Amino acid sequence: MTTKYWLLALFLVGTTLSAAGQRADGVYHIACMVQMNDAGDGKKTAECTTHPRQNAEIGIGGQVSFDVTTTHELMDEEGAPEVTDLVLFLNGQGLPGTHPIIEGQRDEPLPPGSGQSEEGQGPDYVVTFRVTFPITRDLSAEKGKESWKSLLEGLGKERKEVPLSVGLINGPPLPSTYRVEFRQLGSAGTGLFIVVAIVLGIGFVFVARKTGALRDKEPAPSGQSLLPTERTYSLSRTQVAVWTLVVIYAYLFIWFITGEYNTEIPRTILVILGISAGTYATAAAVDKNKEDDPVNPTTVARTEGFFRDLLTDSGGAGLHRVQFGLWSVVLMIVFAVTVYETLAMPDFNTGLLGLMGISSAAYAGLKIPEKKQP
Repeated sequence: MTTKYWLLALFLVGTTLSAAGQRADGVYHIACMVQMNDAGDGKKTAECTTHPRQNAEIGIGGQVSFDVTTTHELMDEEGAPEVTDLVLFLNGQGLPGTHPIIEGQRDEPLPPGSGQSEEGQGPDYVVTFRVTFPITRDLSAEKGKESWKSLLEGLGKERKEVPLSVGLINGPPLPSTYRVEFRQLGSAGTGLFIVVAIVLGIGFVFVARKTGALRDKEPAPSGQSLLPTERTYSLSRTQVAVWTLVVIYAYLFIWFITGEYNTEIPRTILVILGISAGTYATAAAVDKNKEDDPVNPTTVARTEGFFRDLLTDSGGAGLHRVQFGLWSVVLMIVFAVTVYETLAMPDFNTGLLGLMGISSAAYAGLKIPEKKQP
């Protein structure tokens, strides 16, 4: 056999042994699930349960504990994973970032004749680790995004029963019969978000109705005086303001529910905000040029109601306005539903961003022939 074939054979054998050594189910075993019970006076007692359905509910921001056993001989094998390499598995999904904290360790010798760590030495020891896994979300890697999306999507109700185990992130979970009630939303966080959302919503409506922040800025017709609250609403100003509010709602919702104040904001969300801001800037430039027209300068119209102002001009309903408004609403609905179901901001594909860009460009371009006289 030539040298290259020997090297190939050694590489395949080494790879196989390395993969086998990294399988947690060959090194560790779940002895029991640890339940903490209230013992009074602020103290807790730990109780080991092997019953598969004797466990309460868990959720994001919580924790779960196990007694995990191995032996010194298995731990000392080359390539054997450390107990801190284990992660939590929920519904068969390995969750990155949920590495355990070792709460305690005890060593018990195997009975005589059960096994030897090495020839001529004493008996091997069973090592039991009490480990606590924090239920945190790590979305920095694609594996974390896929696992949490699979776990949360289709939850429907606020909780569901799922299998619970531990293992290596790229390996199979350890054999386990444990099942828990996994809850997606915490009642305290949800209630706080609702209160904050209502306050922000009331503030947004107040600013929209009582100020000129979302209204057109052209001068009033000759001989007339229009207060800021009497002017028509601006579609481009309203769109950029609403998108900003929706993203703020999403950020606060994820923060209150999961505790993740440093949540990832996908680039596509920044692109959407950029398109909205660009549309507003372009529309404002178009209105300014029409305002300075020496022959037929445009003037601001008197408001006829929020939706009528946004979707019509002096010639009636504008198709470019309706299309731009509807497409924005559709994307906002998809955005809100995705955030609720996955507790993460969606990453829109380039096709959807392209459609939004085309819609915005069409709106800005067709504003040029619009007439806004009252």
